[in-house]
This record gives sequence, structure tokens and C-alpha cells, in this order.
Amino acid sequence: MTQNLLPEDEEESLRFENEFLKLKLKAEFGAISIGNFPKQDVPPEVENEFLKTFEKVELFLRSAESHEEVSVYEFAGRPVYLSEKDLNDEQISTELNRLSELLIEKKIAFTVLSKISDRLIYKFVTEDLFKAPTLKTPIPGMTTHFIYEELQPINEYDSRMACENFMEAFFKNDFEFRGRFIPLKLIRNLADINNFFHSFENFRNLKYDVLDAEVTSTECVRTAMVSFDAFISSGTKPIHFSGEATFQMEYVDENWVVISAMFPGMEE
Repeated sequence: MTQNLLPEDEEESLRFENEFLKLKLKAEFGAISIGNFPKQDVPPEVENEFLKTFEKVELFLRSAESHEEVSVYEFAGRPVYLSEKDLNDEQISTELNRLSELLIEKKIAFTVLSKISDRLIYKFVTEDLFKAPTLKTPIPGMTTHFIYEELQPINEYDSRMACENFMEAFFKNDFEFRGRFIPLKLIRNLADINNFFHSFENFRNLKYDVLDAEVTSTECVRTAMVSFDAFISSGTKPIHFSGEATFQMEYVDENWVVISAMFPGMEE
């Protein structure tokens, strides 16, 4: 249970203020859902902070200035930087840290899910993120967050996830894996894949690690270290396979798809 350190009179005063704020927000902004804020074990000072922040955001969103935009570069104060081509690897990391800290000070943050080098991240920050629009007057108390993969659709992370989904779908015989249909008609060696799959009754103990790769165009080849046990029939000893799996991929209709796959044990 959360311990409340406020004196009883101050606590009661805050509770009264919170109820007043809720009524005010409902009346001014139609904030019906504000009543769903959890009441049990929530200290009144925490609820009070939440309600005041909610009010500030609502007031800001209704102001004219909330719609004015500038580039991230302008918002950050037009920081001086060098092209990634003019920096060595050590300088790249140093400059990336400097720019990242500068952006954080300005309440601008970014996340990179892809496994890529500092050089590519620096290139992204200076060539793409700096051009991205952001509010000229930020929402009070909020940090604007950008995601690399949203600004860079051709990226390592999405192609890696497509590989992982394909492997999970193949070894579980579920090509509507996670509710997302994998287009079999695009797979050029589908007959070979089917022959390998139907040579066994089931597969178990799948393990894989998709290796790092730089993905910069609409076509790529991804590799993974894979191991699994294949059973010809129930009651038989498994055949263990391990080695490198290869996936040829294309970016089609805003999604990465596997157009050819080779697993350990399949003949080239």
C-alpha cells in the first residue's frame, strides 16, 4: 500500500481540490474519462499533479499556437554540426552523444530499434530528424519522441522482424502468424520449402539469431544462425539441424517480405 506523508489537513485540502478539478475538467473539456483515474492507493498529491497536467495539455491543444510547426533543427536552435562524411568513427560517436544531449535538453528524444552503427544514426539525426516537423511551442511538461523506423521505412529492424516471423510461421506451420498473413505466392522456392517441411512430422527446439546487417534499399539478404530438431514420426529420434539460414527479401507494399528462404538441411 502506498504511504501518504502529507498532514491530514493538507491531504484533505488536496482531495477537495482534486474533486473540484475533476468537475472543472468535465465542464470545460468534456473530460468524462477523467473520472476513471485510479482512486485506490493513489496519493492525493499524485492525482493532483496528474489533473493539473491534464488541464495544461487541454488548454494548450485548444490554443492557436499549438498548431504552429518548425523543423526539429530550428527548434533545437540550429546547432552546428559536420557531415558524417567529414568525421571518423570516434568523432561520430562523440558528436552523436553531443547532439543527443542537446536534443534532450530541448525535450526532443528519438529511439532506434534497428541494430545499426553510430554513423548511420548520426546520418539519420542530421539528415532526417533535423528536417522533421515539431511543434513550435511544445506541450507543457511533455517530450516530443521520434522513432527512427517511422521516419526510415527501409530499416534493419523491420526486415529482421519479418525474418523472425517467417521462421516462427514456418516451424509452426502457421502462415497467418500473429494475425499477419505471410504472402506465400511471392516465395520463389516455395516448392523446396514445402518439400522440406513435409519430410518431417514436426519440429521442436527452434533457436535462432538474425545476424546484423545494414539495410538501405528495397532489396536485401538477411542471414540467421538457426538450430532445430526435426522428427520424421512420433517415437523416433530427432534429427538435429544447425547452421546458417538465408533469406532474400523485398520491400513490397510498405512491408518486408521473404521471397526466398534456405534452412539448414535443405539442398541448395
